Amino acid sequence: MVISDPLVLTNVITCSAIVLRLMSFRKPGGQHNPWASWLAYLIILAYASVPFRYFFDFYVHAHWASVTINLIICAAVFRARGNVARLFHSLRPQ
Repeated sequence: MVISDPLVLTNVITCSAIVLRLMSFRKPGGQHNPWASWLAYLIILAYASVPFRYFFDFYVHAHWASVTINLIICAAVFRARGNVARLFHSLRPQ
């Protein structure tokens, strides 16, 4: 495991935070959107690969650009409170 590279650790923690926030989303009394559920599922699969690869020692380096993009996406996911439909709704032009 690479524990001396701060970019790798930052990216693993960021991706883990995205996955945990999306997995813990619950909309009480809300309407189910199948496309949003499938999109959230695919995002979770994509971002969960980073911590799994890190723990199994297949993730050895990260680029500063990917870490920056993941931090921005993490902030957007937390601002949308894990709601993928709201996240992509805010990206639409008004």
